[in-house]
Amino acid sequence: MITRLLFTAGFCLISFFSSAQSETPLAYVQRVKKQALTYSDQKIGFTSVLDAPGRNGQRVQRKTSGEVWVKGESAKLVLQGQTFFFKSGVVTTVSPEDEEITVRKLNGDANQYTPAVLLGKYEKNSSFAWAGTETIAGKTIKFVSMIPKNDPDVAKVILGVDTKTLKLYSFTEEARNGTKSTVTMLSYETNKGLTTNDVEFKRSNYPANYEYIAPKVQ
Repeated sequence: MITRLLFTAGFCLISFFSSAQSETPLAYVQRVKKQALTYSDQKIGFTSVLDAPGRNGQRVQRKTSGEVWVKGESAKLVLQGQTFFFKSGVVTTVSPEDEEITVRKLNGDANQYTPAVLLGKYEKNSSFAWAGTETIAGKTIKFVSMIPKNDPDVAKVILGVDTKTLKLYSFTEEARNGTKSTVTMLSYETNKGLTTNDVEFKRSNYPANYEYIAPKVQ
């Protein structure tokens, strides 16, 4: 989970509340989303923590880390020893442990995994509120809570934004069944000159003995 430190700098508190008065939480989220859409490419290192109810009232936590590269409509995700390539509604999964390459159709496209779409996921049909400011690892993070209306699964979403860069820092989703998932950006580089070769799947980059499983063309 995110290690949250108490925000003690009075000047920054004053700045935060002044900002809160002049800009609504929804307008702030929209401004951050607009900036995210201007990046030509993105390279993000992150951690993902799943905290769920377990047996005998205990909580069960599972933490993973990964990296994602995004260029245009294509993306590459490295997670739990596997590499996922997203392009045009198709995800190609490479599993070295299984010596297997699997191709399957995906609802949507690679952009649904970018910060811009995470920011806009609940933009409509949600109520917004400021959720405080904290200093984490030297960064001032402003939090916005979103409560989706009429969502049967999600009770609340909390976004953390780096106030200096206006980049997404964290995304926490609290489910009605008591499960909480948090994605935290450890590094967030943009406009680094990534090319399609950096993010698109090429069969020649992997051993010929890997089994290739793809849906049959109708």
